[in-house]
Amino acid sequence: MRQLLVAAALLAAASVGPVRAATDAPDGTLLSSEPCPPNPVRSYDDHLKAVRAELDAEAALAREENIAMPAVDEARLRASLPSRAEVEDHLAYRGFECRVIAYASGGLRIGGLLWKPVDTRGKRLPLLIALRGGNNKFGAMEPWRYWGWHDILKAGYVVLASQYRGGPGSDGTDSYGSRGDLDDVRNLVPLARSLGYVDTDRLFAHGGSRGGMQLYMLARAGMPFRAMAVRGGVADFRRNMELRPGMRGATRMMPDHAADPEGALDRRSAAKWAHEIAVPTIIFHGTDDWRSSVQDALDVGDGLHKARTPFEMHLYEGDTHAIDLNQADMIRRTIGFFERHGRRPGR
Repeated sequence: MRQLLVAAALLAAASVGPVRAATDAPDGTLLSSEPCPPNPVRSYDDHLKAVRAELDAEAALAREENIAMPAVDEARLRASLPSRAEVEDHLAYRGFECRVIAYASGGLRIGGLLWKPVDTRGKRLPLLIALRGGNNKFGAMEPWRYWGWHDILKAGYVVLASQYRGGPGSDGTDSYGSRGDLDDVRNLVPLARSLGYVDTDRLFAHGGSRGGMQLYMLARAGMPFRAMAVRGGVADFRRNMELRPGMRGATRMMPDHAADPEGALDRRSAAKWAHEIAVPTIIFHGTDDWRSSVQDALDVGDGLHKARTPFEMHLYEGDTHAIDLNQADMIRRTIGFFERHGRRPGR
């Protein structure tokens, strides 16, 4: 769940040189697919321990940047979870499967994940593209997440995610929102089309943190999402660098930054151009998010309002960057928003 930047990881990434092309297959070609490893979190108690460990790790990372992350006590954590039976039903993913995939993008072999029903015979399912946060291998999309995609799958979607170049299973170098990273997301669409059971005309997306930043960029560039959800999205790079100096290391990953520093940041800052987004959008942000400013959400909402683009915004008091305490509500509202704004009559 820790989804954005660690200064050491950014500095290490900046020193990585270019990687030569790894495949001559057309973009979107599925190169490999194998079952995900078993979910190590199988019970309610396992899940509770995992969330507590993630919250503790987040607090430790915040302290490294001289930021005090408010504590979440055990009673509040337990109260945020559904019942034991509901949690364990989510963890089981009965009727669904996860697959580790690799596909072609820009001449590179890019890692990713696919979640789908076990039985896809005769089905034409809408597609949700999930955009991860972090960079390189930090904050990578994990095969199994309790809140992540179980309810989305039950609602009738297929879910695809890219680890981006430089991430797990990927060749290349992470360029943090540059064209290559965006193309790695775009190239999931022809991949999905090749599967035969996905209706890529019904395209939706969910992006968290850096993934939210890239999702805004893709929507502005015209990727035909019917609707999208953004959680803790970065939308004003200058503001977030002021609040978190550690984020300055991200600029070393941006190949366009050296020649055009201001333009590179503006291209990654939806707060400046949200009025150009026409995709219905639902935004989620925790007020105790120390990784990206809650003001980013408010500024994007203001731009969407000016453009008369349908949107909703949900600010969770005292919640974290990963919306640890309201995840079930976030996914429920996302599905409802997609149903209201994304599914056209007769589809």
